[in-house]
Amino acid sequence: MKIAIVHEWLSAFGGSERLLAQLLRLFPHADVFALTYFPANFQNTELAQLRVQTTFMQKIPHIERHYRKLLPIMPFAIETLDVSEYDLVISLSHAVAHGVKTHKQQSHISYISTPMRYAWHMRDDYLKLHHLDKSIIRLAANGTLSLLRRWDTCASVRSDSLIANSAWTAGHIRKAWARDSQVIYPAVDVDRFTPAADRGNFYLLVCRLVPYKLAAEIVKTFNILKLPLVIVGDGPDLQKIQRLAEANVRVMGYQPDAVVTELMNHAKAFVYMATEDFGIAMVEAQAAGCPVIAYGIGGASEIVLDGETGLLFQEQTSHSLIEAVLQFQNMKLNSEAASINAARFSSERFRNEFSAHLDSVTKASTRRVPSQGRQTE
Repeated sequence: MKIAIVHEWLSAFGGSERLLAQLLRLFPHADVFALTYFPANFQNTELAQLRVQTTFMQKIPHIERHYRKLLPIMPFAIETLDVSEYDLVISLSHAVAHGVKTHKQQSHISYISTPMRYAWHMRDDYLKLHHLDKSIIRLAANGTLSLLRRWDTCASVRSDSLIANSAWTAGHIRKAWARDSQVIYPAVDVDRFTPAADRGNFYLLVCRLVPYKLAAEIVKTFNILKLPLVIVGDGPDLQKIQRLAEANVRVMGYQPDAVVTELMNHAKAFVYMATEDFGIAMVEAQAAGCPVIAYGIGGASEIVLDGETGLLFQEQTSHSLIEAVLQFQNMKLNSEAASINAARFSSERFRNEFSAHLDSVTKASTRRVPSQGRQTE
């Protein structure tokens, strides 16, 4: 089969890019398409020599700095990609990739990290991040997001089969698109970790520093607790985090995988406060034998075994996090249990499950139109 893999924006080697790397291990001859691609950001990664066919967005001046602000034109851009000559199209979508146009002679499988969160359940965070949350501007932005939701719903029927990255995401897919999906957890490179026999005394947070991750709230919490906290990550909230951090909080900014691995191998616990669709960093921490203290909604509830491999707190507040950390301080959790739990999210398991899903789709029919009324164009 001729295979096309459609991504959204290839801007950094994060979770969805690691997923792309796993699929390219399964399908090394597949061609890759994306809205934009910034190869300088992929040096020393599996995607360093990747050839990518991009859209007109790639030619927009200073696109690397501004692509996130261009969400309203992304549906049009994704529809300009020509994948008509391929037998199988795999889209990796958390925004618009699932909307790539296919025809009746093709199979289209979409791996969904979330329906477009900016237009659905995280609209307010998107408006705040891009300073669109004031008076008249907010009204105009809300109107645009309403149009995006309409497009997103229409585009959702272009896939023959939907895969969700978690049961939490499957619920959002059902609510937004009225479609069922199969849950296949993302691949996590759990083998790169070696839990330290003697763990350090610091807590760890690794994430992109954007508002919905609530890193600022975690910093404020640890300022109160006076416990050592290390933060790894980059993003628009970096300077804000640096200003908030007191002497017990170390903000390291972006760090390569080798540094993150070493920190996770030695950290006392990994702390997380965001509502995630899945949460690869929480799996990585457990693979390193590092217990996870996390808000117990979303992917965390599927990753962390409460009271065994970490602690889940039930309110997204500093008070609730403080109580969880103080409770953790009086507990003795088994690092080996955390590592064993993380193994169920391995890369090998992902590739096996994805291959089995592909086989079931192709064996059922060389061309199966779903009852939801798949559009062909």
